[in-house]
Amino acid sequence: MAIAAIGICLSLSLSAQAKGAHRAKGAKLKPAPTSTYANGQTAAQREKSEEARLRRECQGRPNAGACLGYTR
Repeated sequence: MAIAAIGICLSLSLSAQAKGAHRAKGAKLKPAPTSTYANGQTAAQREKSEEARLRRECQGRPNAGACLGYTR
């Protein structure tokens, strides 16, 4: 019985130490880098220009493939 109690206390102290080991004092996370494409556009700018291109190129074409949703 005493051995079981010692084992439980030991495991609790080890788990408390393991939780504290993950954090370092003063450690800060780096901000996520903003991805830019080869032409210098951000993701939002590229998406906007891609949508405009598809609307322009898909006029009068069947509503299928890449033009799905862009024909009017």
